[in-house]
Amino acid sequence: MPTDPKSALAAILPATLRDLLRGRALVLGRPVWGQRAGRHVADRAGLGHLFRAHRPYVAGDDPRLLDWRAMARHDRPMIRQTEGEEELSLIALIDRSGAMNYGEGTTHKHSYAAALIAALAHLALRQGDRFGFACGGDGTIDIGHIRPTGGAHRLHALALALSPVDKEKEKEKEKMLRGVCPWGQLVLETAPRLPKRALVLATSDFLDPCPAADEEQARAAEFDLWRSFAGLRARGHDVVLLQILHADELHPPWATDDELLRIVDPTGRRTELVGSARALVRRYQARFAGHQRALTRHCEEHGIHLIQAQSNTPLEDTLLALLACLRGAPHQRARSIRR
Repeated sequence: MPTDPKSALAAILPATLRDLLRGRALVLGRPVWGQRAGRHVADRAGLGHLFRAHRPYVAGDDPRLLDWRAMARHDRPMIRQTEGEEELSLIALIDRSGAMNYGEGTTHKHSYAAALIAALAHLALRQGDRFGFACGGDGTIDIGHIRPTGGAHRLHALALALSPVDKEKEKEKEKMLRGVCPWGQLVLETAPRLPKRALVLATSDFLDPCPAADEEQARAAEFDLWRSFAGLRARGHDVVLLQILHADELHPPWATDDELLRIVDPTGRRTELVGSARALVRRYQARFAGHQRALTRHCEEHGIHLIQAQSNTPLEDTLLALLACLRGAPHQRARSIRR
């Protein structure tokens, strides 16, 4: 993998998405809290362009900040304060489990998510923001790049993590995309390492984030996971769940007659199902709809952004929806992007 950031980006992003990035910016709809100057409105006074307030002059203030018109109104020296402009910290939590290793070509779920993550990382780094990421897959997590930083080396590290393109690494990629993503552990390990008011982007299909042999245990683990995401939001972080689904997961391509089917869980965590195709499809779609309603309700209750996209939707449409969501209100309702 070349160290040139443009080459690293080209390894993940299709040409149409790279073209869309020209002239685009990552803008957050609420003030940030960065460590250095940047392009985002900060939640404190600083060197920016937007007026914040006036306050009386005190010894040690920069005389260049005196507002002569305000001085005439108040009959005393007044300082003109402006909104600070600081950098943003973007953190991506990436599901590299076997569940994301579904689909062919451009509809492959992991490749689709990887392109969107790389696009946001490119926008952030290009405008001077910082980027970090962590991955979960095959029952383990990797938080070696969780500390947000800037520069081309971070984009290169992301490219290596998301798309090992060398032929010798294809087996490594297949090994990477298997097993489960331990979401509970991933969020737990990430939370204390986040800087103030970061933007956290979690990508997955979120269909079975906490698999367990016992259904009650799975529901309890999912409840704890959603509570962990809500905890990030309560600590001032913006949280975006990007749910990537394949068209087959919305409309199973099984036979619709009474053909007898036997469905086996390859992980061995759940018992096999045997029944007519028609009955199994109805059962699946009912549970899928209930799961989606619960996920949407949780996000709305806790002010979490939820973007739902199908992997057969043009990447450009989903990226534009993501950018619009980030510019919008913090409690924006879930968006569903479908073709």
